[in-house]
Amino acid sequence: MSPVLHDELTGTPGVRLHLGEEPGPDSREVDVVVGYQFPPGSLSDLPNLRWLHLTGTGTDHLAAAGLSPDVLVTTSARVPVDAVAEYAVTGLLHVLKGLPDLAAGHQNDWYTSDALMLSGSRVAVVGTGRIGRAVLQRLSALGAHTAAVTRPGRNSRIPGADRHVPSSQLASEASTFDHMILCLPGGPDTRRLISRQVLDALPEHATVVNVGRAETLDTDALYAALREGRLRGAFLDVHDTEPLPADDPAWRVPGLVVSPHRAFAFPDEPAQVAQAFLANLYDLRSMRAPRDIALWTGERTAK
Repeated sequence: MSPVLHDELTGTPGVRLHLGEEPGPDSREVDVVVGYQFPPGSLSDLPNLRWLHLTGTGTDHLAAAGLSPDVLVTTSARVPVDAVAEYAVTGLLHVLKGLPDLAAGHQNDWYTSDALMLSGSRVAVVGTGRIGRAVLQRLSALGAHTAAVTRPGRNSRIPGADRHVPSSQLASEASTFDHMILCLPGGPDTRRLISRQVLDALPEHATVVNVGRAETLDTDALYAALREGRLRGAFLDVHDTEPLPADDPAWRVPGLVVSPHRAFAFPDEPAQVAQAFLANLYDLRSMRAPRDIALWTGERTAK
């Protein structure tokens, strides 16, 4: 979409807004960009850009997109919290209760089930941002024994967590978890944090759910564990390649439920994202720090 004047929106004559992920050659004069994911280099030639508002949550792609560290970044991270938390718990229950078998239409399995109980089970939530905390509270309400996996050195109590495990001890503690829900952001500190070593340490009845970033999980190791029957199942809403190609091996991994990256979706989500942008705009016009400012680091991509 070409940049458009939005004096009425900002109250600042001449300020230009671009909506979309790939600013074109006529976008060099834009001051504000609103979008979701930006391809590599797509933000590197916007000399007047002062503010980027993300309709999603992640900032890990911005350095590769060429965004200057001087640009103010805000996100819509608070919008999908409840939706993603509900989806994560639903994904776990989906596998625990054997619902994929119902979808397959097994006609001769009346009165039998290998369903497991969530209540009384030990569930680790890896990543304790907004979404991780919302997941912990829901799991606790359903009777699960919860562990919050956090950065080393974090001592503050997290509501809904029965205990805290530093991420540096994840591999040594994995055998004490029945199930694991991943709510991690992307970045060098979290890439492949859920490694083959961690997955191998989980018990055979364990389920893995990922509603965070795909790169935080060693998917090849997960697929191998599922093929070899070393895990009960997995529910992935995020994937290394999206959309997944028709010939992707994920479609043929036993025990894997492929979800098409929709945990964030709910009827009012687009309107709430728009409201998040306007709320941050209101803060800026009021000479206050925006409420959804993102702290991110990155180097300017060479032009």
